[in-house]
Amino acid sequence: MQIRLASPLLAAFFVLVAAMASAAPRIATDFSNMRSGPGAKWPVVAQIPAGAKVQLDNCGPGWKRDWCQVHFKGKRGFVPANTLAPTSSSVVVAPLVTRDITALRSGPGNKWKAIAQIPPGQKIAASGCQQGWMSRWCKVTYEGKSGYVDRNYLKRKGAVFAR
Repeated sequence: MQIRLASPLLAAFFVLVAAMASAAPRIATDFSNMRSGPGAKWPVVAQIPAGAKVQLDNCGPGWKRDWCQVHFKGKRGFVPANTLAPTSSSVVVAPLVTRDITALRSGPGNKWKAIAQIPPGQKIAASGCQQGWMSRWCKVTYEGKSGYVDRNYLKRKGAVFAR
């Protein structure tokens, strides 16, 4: 009788853990999500790739909690200020680069094999990171190799507001 009761409880625990992991917000992609309002809870109306020019309408420290209002390809919305970088003639979505020498690992953690070393300041393509309990690893591609990098070693090059 105890075995029968324990099995459903164990199964329910694993379902809950899996649901929590899949519900964790994704961060640090090399594109910026343009949202209909100034916050992560607003719906995504477009994805702006790194290096794309945007028309900046309004932005400033503390403004709408560090969100900027922009126009991109006929759409108007908001992007996090820390994803934008000024250039001589426009504002662009800032690319992700490495802060320091970074190990590209075969899995999300320090125990996974390092498959490459990425020098500081190198541009990488990130498909996303999971932000959650004990999770800070980003899935990236660098020079044709796919792997994982510790999120603490990534930054936006030239971003308006660093975080």
